[in-house]
Amino acid sequence: MLARTMDLIERGQLRLCQVLVIILIIVVFLQVLARFVFHWEVLWTLEVAIFCFVWTIMLGSAIAVRRGLHYTIDVFPRQHFFIKLMGYLGILILALIFAWYGTIFAIAEWKRFSQPSMIRITFFVSSIPIMGMSSALFILEKIIQEFFSRSKKAYKE
Repeated sequence: MLARTMDLIERGQLRLCQVLVIILIIVVFLQVLARFVFHWEVLWTLEVAIFCFVWTIMLGSAIAVRRGLHYTIDVFPRQHFFIKLMGYLGILILALIFAWYGTIFAIAEWKRFSQPSMIRITFFVSSIPIMGMSSALFILEKIIQEFFSRSKKAYKE
């Protein structure tokens, strides 16, 4: 049940990343075309590109947490439970900090607007708490899996 829910969240974030990257490519292409071929300044393209880039990075980093794709220190034995758990707890603490302070920041930015498009800045920075919350969920899943796999090993012995 937990794995299915996390799979669904990951798939949703991955699909959103794919859509955002496609939009990013199209918008940057339009920006280059407008600037260098037609000599027009189109400000909204820069803003949309930044929005897509930031959201893709934040959602992608949460996906990387779930897949274990971030850098790790491999000096210690890979199967050492305590060291693995300490790393997971460190990631969990950082994810919760991003979620908490990112939420405060997003709420504080509600009254501010981006100049070219008049879009609320909150829509740009809300990627921070979403990344923090989904990273926390994904790392909690890893912690739970680690405990269950450890208890299964102890039961078999």
